[in-house]
Amino acid sequence: MNMLSRRAALKAGILIAGQLMIVPKGLYAAVNASASGKEGKSVVVIGAGMAGLAASRRLSRKGYDVIVVEGRDRPGGRVWTDHSLGTPVDLGAAWIHGDSSQNPLMKMVHQYGLSTQATDWEETWLFDIGYGEIEDDTYEEIQRKAESILEGIYDRQQDAGNRRSMADALVPIFKNLSGDPIVKRGIRWWLASQIETEYASDFGDLSFKHWDMDEQYSGDDVVVHGGYSQIIDRMADGLNIKYGHVVNKISQSADGVMIVTDQGVIQCDRAVVTLPLGVLKQGRVKFEPGLTDEKITSIGRLGMGTMNKIALRFAKPFWPEDAYRFGLFNSSTENLIEYFPMTPYSGEPVIVGLTRGRHARSLETVKKEDVVQQALTDLKFMFGSSVPNSAVESVVTSWYSDEFSRGAYSHVAPGASFTDYRTLAKPFGERIFFAGEATHATYPGTVHGAYLSGERAANEIAGLQSANMGADEAKEDSR
Repeated sequence: MNMLSRRAALKAGILIAGQLMIVPKGLYAAVNASASGKEGKSVVVIGAGMAGLAASRRLSRKGYDVIVVEGRDRPGGRVWTDHSLGTPVDLGAAWIHGDSSQNPLMKMVHQYGLSTQATDWEETWLFDIGYGEIEDDTYEEIQRKAESILEGIYDRQQDAGNRRSMADALVPIFKNLSGDPIVKRGIRWWLASQIETEYASDFGDLSFKHWDMDEQYSGDDVVVHGGYSQIIDRMADGLNIKYGHVVNKISQSADGVMIVTDQGVIQCDRAVVTLPLGVLKQGRVKFEPGLTDEKITSIGRLGMGTMNKIALRFAKPFWPEDAYRFGLFNSSTENLIEYFPMTPYSGEPVIVGLTRGRHARSLETVKKEDVVQQALTDLKFMFGSSVPNSAVESVVTSWYSDEFSRGAYSHVAPGASFTDYRTLAKPFGERIFFAGEATHATYPGTVHGAYLSGERAANEIAGLQSANMGADEAKEDSR
């Protein structure tokens, strides 16, 4: 490997005081920020998702020199608005959860002049595979009994063992369900929707004790007109983002941090790591020195869910245009898909199916045509012969196979706790900081949690910088 020494770097003119630099493969760039009076103010942010963008913007406003390195060819990470169906469709995060004025995402919506529309969950149309459309009184009975089961879950959570799963709590209940078979199938569907789809995971992968114990903003779940990426694009504007740079190693020393990418090496004073939990679990990105046992244990304990989407465009709607969601009861919820038409938001004849957990991962191993056919079969059970034999266009996601995400978002698995989120959030020494939804113990698994974690990491760096400057000034005064 051809490595430049500091003296050679000076002669070559690539040592620039106060600036971050990427050099070709095999070359190391040194940074001497102190020469410009900006000692400790060069930062590399790894990842241009919501957390990385939030951290970068705040650090830039505080006067730091910031480079964002991103493996993809776009910003946003797990926020991705696709336009291939002729209309914006969010194939990653889709909702702002809680349109309260306290939600930082809503503040940006207003700041950027965007508009949102609330999802009317009451406009859910349910069908049974052997009966057809569910009548109102049956719907109400299903909802009432399912909510009663959930109340029992909440009552028992406090005394639950930490290693028990939601499956441990629910399987005995499912076995003892009696009465109308349609109602029983409906209760299973309702609980799978409320628990599994919500957390992008299966009952057995979710902690009984800690399920639904995270906090929420008040208000409606809303969709951004034109797509979530409108927020992302505005946040990314003006930032120094290096796309197509895959990080392989992060090395920390007394002198700074070295980020090794497949496009070259960057040396900086500090780094913010916003790698998703799924990527951290893979261990592909190496840390030198290695992460603490405490952090490694928490990475292993927390769960990473998978949610894949099946987006279908048709020539015209065959569904009620005021419907916000469709569901189909079956003898099993193993292959459950929830369907969300886009007509209430955009008027376009597009339906997006949501899959979760084990089923979502299995869809990544079969042909796209087979996945689309599974969705069309469901829709034909619901709407009969009005459903065409094929969609005009379709998109199927594969978030679990995606090397830059390895899943959708985090959750507390059996044996884990919210303390593990706080452990992931801890800085690694005084130079490497962590952000991302899996580092926010209050709002994990959410875009607003990712945003707040990025701002927290930026503030930690600024606070450490201020503390160090104060210490240096005190030393000077004592001389």
